[in-house]
Amino acid sequence: MIFHLFAVALLAVPSLSEEANNFSDEMLQVMNQPKYEHAFWGVYVKDLETGKVLYELNADKLFSPASTTKLFSVAALLQTFGNEYRFKTPIYATNPIKKGVLEGNLVLVAQGDLTMGSRQPDPNTISFTKLDHIIANEIPGVILTNEDPLQGINELARQVYQSGLRVLKGNVIIDDSLFETTVKRGMVLSPIMINENLIDIVIDAGSTGREARLTSRPQVPGYQVENRVKTVGNGGLLQIEVSSTDGHHIVVEGTIPANQKGIVRTFAIQDPPAFAQAALIQALKNQGIKIELDDQQPTSFIPSKKWQQVALWTSPPLSEYGKLILKVSHNLGADLVPLLLASKQEQKTFNEGMRLLGDFTVNKVGVSPSAFVFIDAAGGNENRLTPQAEIQLLQYMSKLPSKQFQHFLNALPILGVDGSLEDFGKNSNGAGKVFAKTGTGAAFNLATGKFFLITQAYAGYIKGKNGHLFAYEVVVNNAQMPTINDIFAIFEDEAQLSSMIFDNTGAVYQ
Repeated sequence: MIFHLFAVALLAVPSLSEEANNFSDEMLQVMNQPKYEHAFWGVYVKDLETGKVLYELNADKLFSPASTTKLFSVAALLQTFGNEYRFKTPIYATNPIKKGVLEGNLVLVAQGDLTMGSRQPDPNTISFTKLDHIIANEIPGVILTNEDPLQGINELARQVYQSGLRVLKGNVIIDDSLFETTVKRGMVLSPIMINENLIDIVIDAGSTGREARLTSRPQVPGYQVENRVKTVGNGGLLQIEVSSTDGHHIVVEGTIPANQKGIVRTFAIQDPPAFAQAALIQALKNQGIKIELDDQQPTSFIPSKKWQQVALWTSPPLSEYGKLILKVSHNLGADLVPLLLASKQEQKTFNEGMRLLGDFTVNKVGVSPSAFVFIDAAGGNENRLTPQAEIQLLQYMSKLPSKQFQHFLNALPILGVDGSLEDFGKNSNGAGKVFAKTGTGAAFNLATGKFFLITQAYAGYIKGKNGHLFAYEVVVNNAQMPTINDIFAIFEDEAQLSSMIFDNTGAVYQ
């Protein structure tokens, strides 16, 4: 049946060369594997220079797009704020500092900075790894970045000290009023985020039968991590659970085989302002500032022009945040986008921001409202999108001024090179030529005890053999993957399909 549909699609394409016909057979060998017996494929490939469609299969049908949704989210973010926008997070003293003493409050006014320096090796760069800590509780093999998660907070405290403050007789306040704090995917989206509102926990096996070794970061007063993980034999079960009853005392329990190390799990901070406040108070004390906190902390206040700015944290350019979101499929960063869009319009809520994302998709990109369903901005399983709509977005971005488009192109994972595509298609002809956002959705079938692929998609650009830029998507919905590790073979299948498309971009067509 798939063969029939694909053949019909090819007949609709004008005068494809014999090379292209041979190529379609190669693709079908991948698409007709038993695990795709009940699957539904979508393929759309367009030469952006000539406008010709190279391949088309079910391109007008709604698919679950998973994280390829993030292409729209990042595009809207960069178009709204600009590639060079930088978050600037200030700290104010509410009264003058006299002889080193502030009888008043220090107020950090949160700006929605996703990283606050936690990934920043220099003023203009945000670090990432191929498997990010944001997915540590779902996917094995996560690698932490090297930077200090408290870098931004520590730098703000250093600047406060340099302003002359030695004694604070007041409160340290986190103003998180920029937008409404929202919970998505079990993680908290807030105007203030330290280490993306996560505590990283790294577990190494000890001796068999003994307690495992555990470290955590960042270290913030009032938050303790209790180790209840036991080391078992090499063939034992890796099973780690992280829990907390109060959001402060975090319990890590389970088992780890004796030959395992560097296992990463995360705990989502439930009260980001309180976490940031504790971190900032600690950083101020480390600078040598004496803090005499008032018994009563104000719950509301009105900013005044008389306040003195005593510190300012400036982020890397927004293009780096777009790169982080797309390279590692950063769900928290993508779902932050609607809240930032809302704040730009002096709105507060996630739903208001989603309407703005929809307005961008319809009114700027030109996508029909019937061609997409966005329930979130990261790519939840409820979202729907046609391959044609995906290519409309990619074509829209390609027509922006060259510098703007280059930022967007560079933000995408590169086949066989980096981000979520680093380990796929490494030895294929398309390696280094395919720039694509991946999208993955899976579920556990309680009735069979096996996993099920909801969707796997690649969407992005191919630098063609003919010198042209192609926009493309390959997506499959409803495939078999009995174990979670089977997802990697499906990743590789779509990597090979992407490379096969690259191989055919030198084809002659009318």
